[in-house]
Amino acid sequence: MTKGHRFVKEDRAMTTQQTQTQAQPTPNPIPALVRAAFNAAGQRARGQAARTAAAIAALRKLRRVLLEQAGTNAALTVVDGPASGVIMERNMRTLASTGVAPEPVPLPPILAMAGPAASLMLDAVENGLILHRFLPGNTALMQMVPELMGCLCETLGGTPDAGRLLDILRDGMDEDEPRLAIEGPVSQRLH
Repeated sequence: MTKGHRFVKEDRAMTTQQTQTQAQPTPNPIPALVRAAFNAAGQRARGQAARTAAAIAALRKLRRVLLEQAGTNAALTVVDGPASGVIMERNMRTLASTGVAPEPVPLPPILAMAGPAASLMLDAVENGLILHRFLPGNTALMQMVPELMGCLCETLGGTPDAGRLLDILRDGMDEDEPRLAIEGPVSQRLH
């Protein structure tokens, strides 16, 4: 038996032992990963516009990777739909508690998608995509967007216009299918 082979056997035995002693599943690290990156980005950002740009850059990165790797349906299902859903849910909560529909918070006109704050958020998305390979199902991907949207809404102090945000997220991306299924008619959208 070679020394390398013995290490493999010992490693397997240790892994089996650890698996037997762990009764609870490991929690998904994605929310903590995104929040830690956003907090670090907030320290590096120069103002609200840079923090907003960092969160949007992360959403665009995730959307672009999904579009390239899995196609338009994946981008619509994992990014566009949940992003619109977060905005709608927050708006509905505000409406229920205050009785007044919230006005959309305008996004800054110039969104520099580069810089130290955006780099930290882009790294968080890259790390989340790596973790996705090791976590069951699509839980990593499905938790990234609500966390990123939470960061964006926190920075803005409210919710942006869903249509404007989706336009920014899609800008310059080649898509092969219509978007109407996610957006719905204008009459059904809630800012």
